[in-house]
Amino acid sequence: MKKTRLHCKQVALHICDNLDEKLHSARCREIRKHLAKCPNCTAYLNSMKKTVSLYKRVKDPRLTGKVRLRLHAVLKLK
Repeated sequence: MKKTRLHCKQVALHICDNLDEKLHSARCREIRKHLAKCPNCTAYLNSMKKTVSLYKRVKDPRLTGKVRLRLHAVLKLK
């Protein structure tokens, strides 16, 4: 079986998919290995977790269209 190593861009794409999950798939194991060695991706993950945590604290989060577009651009969701 061929082993593939994930690169930062691949890790960033998959972090959001599994932010709150404790999954044990091969991909998740590779992501955890990468995070153990990559301070940039670890910082990105921590930032995403903090963003989600802050967002959950707001009772009724509503963003204007302009703010929502800027947020999505920063998070590269659109």
